[in-house]
Amino acid sequence: MAYNLKTIKQEFKDKGIYYTPPELAEKLKSYAPPNITEVYDPTCGDGSLLSVFGDDVKKYGQEINEDQCEVARNKLKNSEIHCGDTLKNPALLGKKFDCIVANPPFSLKWDPKLDERFQQVPAIPTKGKADYAFILHILYYLSVCGKAIILNAPGILYRGSKEGQIRKWLVDNNYIERIVSIPGDTFVDTKISTILLILSKNKENTDIVFEDEELNKEVSISLQKIIDNDYVLSFNNYIEKEIVKEYINPIELNYKARKNMIDKLEKDIKIDFMVCELEKIDKNEYIDTLIAKLQEIKSSL
Repeated sequence: MAYNLKTIKQEFKDKGIYYTPPELAEKLKSYAPPNITEVYDPTCGDGSLLSVFGDDVKKYGQEINEDQCEVARNKLKNSEIHCGDTLKNPALLGKKFDCIVANPPFSLKWDPKLDERFQQVPAIPTKGKADYAFILHILYYLSVCGKAIILNAPGILYRGSKEGQIRKWLVDNNYIERIVSIPGDTFVDTKISTILLILSKNKENTDIVFEDEELNKEVSISLQKIIDNDYVLSFNNYIEKEIVKEYINPIELNYKARKNMIDKLEKDIKIDFMVCELEKIDKNEYIDTLIAKLQEIKSSL
């Protein structure tokens, strides 16, 4: 098999290995609390997200892929990396963190495990999508003064059923501080639009901040407005995109329409001439009829 960047990325994806580019890691770090001494990544991969924090910060992580665990251990100073399935066999149970960063795999299938991480929620995330399972895991590990920054797909903002129930629970308990939209193609390996979900257990108010990077706009939305929108957190419910109306010059538009009509007529005439030559038909008859019709139309106007 010939290997290139695309095939290597696909092979990594097939094995559950996900690459986080440095620019994206720095973006997540920019929302972290100041002066932290510890940081945790429950799906740390090769340690890319944790690597942007200084050597003085103790780094904790868990990763399902053994090879990636070894890479992370060798890459990261002042670190404690555990190998295993975060959702099935979570490490560091009972420990709380002031800062959590995560780029979990999107919509991963999982086998729900009922333990203390999921006891307070109104529903267990569906087997077909583990997005909210990772979110609830992270929330469980978050300290009362902590902040979590999670990269995910926009679907978590509007999907219904069990996910809708969990999203409502998160809003009602005032755990969502900010949602940041990241346009597609912003980062390498992140071709689709994504969002940052920022969780906090010590918010100063019940508003949720929506930050649209593409529009460079930030708005603070009240809890009541979110309730009025049935707890759907899609950006288009709260941030209006300005519609720029294109000016259309009617004279120029008419000129183009005329030109298209004349060009089409010319092609039709040429085709008619070709048929006439092949079939030995008088080609001037069509032209004479056409000219007579045009003169009739002109005199009637």
